[in-house]
Amino acid sequence: MESGNHNDGKEAGILIFDDGSISSYRIIKSDRRTTALQVTKSGEIVVRIPRRLPYRSGHELAEKNRSWVYAQIKKVRSALKIKEMFHWTEGAVVLLYGRERVLHVEPDFGNKGFSVLEVNEKMLISGPVDPNPGPGAEAVIKEVMKRFYRKEARRYLEEKATRWAVRMNLDYGRIAVRDQATRWGSCSTKGNLNFNWRLVLLPEELADYVVVHELAHRIHMNHSKAFWEAVERELPDYRLRRRKLKNYEDEIDQKY
Repeated sequence: MESGNHNDGKEAGILIFDDGSISSYRIIKSDRRTTALQVTKSGEIVVRIPRRLPYRSGHELAEKNRSWVYAQIKKVRSALKIKEMFHWTEGAVVLLYGRERVLHVEPDFGNKGFSVLEVNEKMLISGPVDPNPGPGAEAVIKEVMKRFYRKEARRYLEEKATRWAVRMNLDYGRIAVRDQATRWGSCSTKGNLNFNWRLVLLPEELADYVVVHELAHRIHMNHSKAFWEAVERELPDYRLRRRKLKNYEDEIDQKY
């Protein structure tokens, strides 16, 4: 259903689903060649079309894919609900190298710093933090764990990059471990490697896939057939690993 007036390359519309629920969407014109329909992680519906096309094309695309949009919105809402239920507090279940660990908080106000240890299926956090659940304590625990993960990820990924580069007979520049929301890794034209610290949360075989993937870009700076052949030479089961990596993305987005 069309609605609203276009302005500055934008127009709004409304979709009415079979269950009677309603969602609005935006149509954005830009210097692109193809049309695209997106449901963002926050549940926003965005239709993108080339400037040369009339807004009617965007409305038709949204209406034609109404069932797909509805399924995506349900998925997003489910993920957001899980995210709201998860809290960085005593007893929370978190990941490390693909294995579940239970958070245990030990208050120690005599110490200004924090320590994080992996002991008997637990992640023990010790330091000046209130054990009672609350926004302040939760923010502290989350930040302490993120610092632990990033430090662990740097050591872990530097070792992997070194080992795989030798095996693939490649070199690279520097390694950066970043807080990237949408990418697991990247390789610049200068040969610098960037990795998402969240790789330390995943099973080792999946971290290996990302490292090999980025190193293969030292040969081919694209995703051509030759690029995938380079990946496959090292990891014959890379397609399976790629699918498994995709399956982890929702949980990682919801909690970390």
